[in-house]
Amino acid sequence: MVVVGGGASGVLVAARTLDASTARPVHVTVVDPSEVLAAGVAYSTVDPEHLLNVRASGMSADPSSPGDLVEWIAERGEGGRDTFVPRRDYRRYLEQHLLRAEQDAPAGTLEIRRDRVVGVELGDRVSRVALASGGHLEADRVVLALGNSAPGVPESLRSLDGRPGWIPDPWAPGVLAPHVGAPRVLLVGTGLTMVDIAITLGRDSDVASDGRSDGRSAGGVIGGPRLLALSRNGLVPLRHLEFQPPRPIDIVDLDRDSLDVLALDRRIRARILDHEGRQYPDEDWREVIDAVRPFANALWRRYDSEQQRIFLTQLLRQWDVHRHRMSPVTAERFDALQGSGRLTIHTGQVVAASPDAAGGIVVELDLDGERTEMRVDAVVNCTGPGRSWSPPGNPVVMDLIAQGLAVPDEHGLGLRTTPGGCLVDASGRPVPQVLVIGPPRRGSLFETTAVPELRSQALHLADHMVIADPFA
Repeated sequence: MVVVGGGASGVLVAARTLDASTARPVHVTVVDPSEVLAAGVAYSTVDPEHLLNVRASGMSADPSSPGDLVEWIAERGEGGRDTFVPRRDYRRYLEQHLLRAEQDAPAGTLEIRRDRVVGVELGDRVSRVALASGGHLEADRVVLALGNSAPGVPESLRSLDGRPGWIPDPWAPGVLAPHVGAPRVLLVGTGLTMVDIAITLGRDSDVASDGRSDGRSAGGVIGGPRLLALSRNGLVPLRHLEFQPPRPIDIVDLDRDSLDVLALDRRIRARILDHEGRQYPDEDWREVIDAVRPFANALWRRYDSEQQRIFLTQLLRQWDVHRHRMSPVTAERFDALQGSGRLTIHTGQVVAASPDAAGGIVVELDLDGERTEMRVDAVVNCTGPGRSWSPPGNPVVMDLIAQGLAVPDEHGLGLRTTPGGCLVDASGRPVPQVLVIGPPRRGSLFETTAVPELRSQALHLADHMVIADPFA
């Protein structure tokens, strides 16, 4: 088996496949150009203040051992079940998890190739996987574990391509360092990416003389860079509770709620705002949202195309800011940036942008309903993941699409797949030799980016390939 991608998705499916070697011998080759495993977009950061947005109790890599991560951090004296682990440390946990799976595999072997997959030539039983280095691998199955693609670039910012001060991908190694302390930086997008980038760029270059690091000196003068973040809706992620009680919340009825997504939205709002049907006197809105999440994919599959479209166009952003929340520590840092005046959030968009002769960037903005022009030192693209087939595109995805072996789903969220994770070709037929895990399945699924979904998919795919594989 060849796993295309060594981020979280690739590590999880490789680990579960090695576990499944109790059924028959397996050889897993993970192909990724990175020097480190489990990095990808989510966990490549080395900033210790970039934290997970899920508690440690919900982030075990192994569904059969839900306390695995909690035990891992406890061994290091770094917290308990309610800890929000630094993402760089979680990468190390995933890497060690895979190495343990390799050591414990009854009849499994693991190979890591520092390369990039650029194409797949299918065979009935053995497929050829082309590498950027010029070689190829043979595999009975190919798993696309591509993770999130680099952010898409808004049309209004494409004129900045290659210019100093333009950061199209804020997760590329080292791109933020030259701009820490810049007098003015524009952040385009107001989601979780923006939160992390603001925390990095908003740090004081020097700690105040009284030891405080909230951006104000002892005399109360605001210091540090000024950050301006904007998006079409101006919404930012909300925050987790410090502690959330693990108690059951009943709200979703699949038969009823799969008929009308707006009716479900009204009932959720009534539950949260007016406490209609609440089960506990102190019930919090976060519990309600978390009770909907396990049903999200089942609802998505039952909705027809029009109901899906309504959700995407009318409800998605509100769902995102409630569902994908900041840890309490991150929220405190973010609030401090805003309170100190170093960060402001606006509703708007970039109309045009161009470099100036002094090395800065002049941006024309629709800002809070008014047209504004300003000069900034840098522009950071915080719009979130792009599409694997959009320029420049992932080479293996572009190759599969060119062969007619892959197509985007009807909403353009991911690649079309079967419910079990097989790629679907342009004629609508499954491609059993190619399986998909994680973000590229979005569209066929809805919740498919977080570790709880990834670990479940990894277990299912491994069982399918090793235990129930018709090629075996």
